Amino acid sequence: MAVQEAFRIICITGAHSSVGKTTLCSILLENLTGFGAIKFTKTSLYTSITDDLHILNEKGKDTAIYLDSGAERAVWLQSPGGDQLSDALDISLSKMSGLKGVLVEGNSPADLLNPGLSIFIMGKDGQIKPSALKSFQRAQIIVVNTDEVTGGDALPGLPLKKPAEVFRIDLEKKTGEIDKFLNYIKQYVVSNE
Repeated sequence: MAVQEAFRIICITGAHSSVGKTTLCSILLENLTGFGAIKFTKTSLYTSITDDLHILNEKGKDTAIYLDSGAERAVWLQSPGGDQLSDALDISLSKMSGLKGVLVEGNSPADLLNPGLSIFIMGKDGQIKPSALKSFQRAQIIVVNTDEVTGGDALPGLPLKKPAEVFRIDLEKKTGEIDKFLNYIKQYVVSNE
């Protein structure tokens, strides 16, 4: 990876598909100004970088959700990974020049970046696909997507390599510890300006 821009990079990773990564990105974009977003999709053969607003704003696309939620810019990055992903991330990040920060959604990009903040989302069942374990262990924030505000150990028996802040949030209803989480994120952004 080349030298990254001077903006804040926040990686949004997750235990598995459909755990709430895009929803969390939209919540963050509604509450942070001056941020862009990069959506990563793993492909089997090719790498492409799309910043065409006509494509990004197509109904139902995660990038349309980003833009509707207040992203200053959005990029859709598709890649099988490896060296292709590294080069494509550099190009994608260069498209965010001049912004205060960027959200990068996807586990594979987080493996290559050195984000200022890494957020991992998991369901209340605690299931994590094996390929997501590295992202889990690296996260500074863990969001448990649950409607259960209290009760039990949020991370029963899961191996964390370092302490992490844990927030229990129902991402669809935007309830639970959402305000506490957003205050934590805003403090991070302000303290790093």
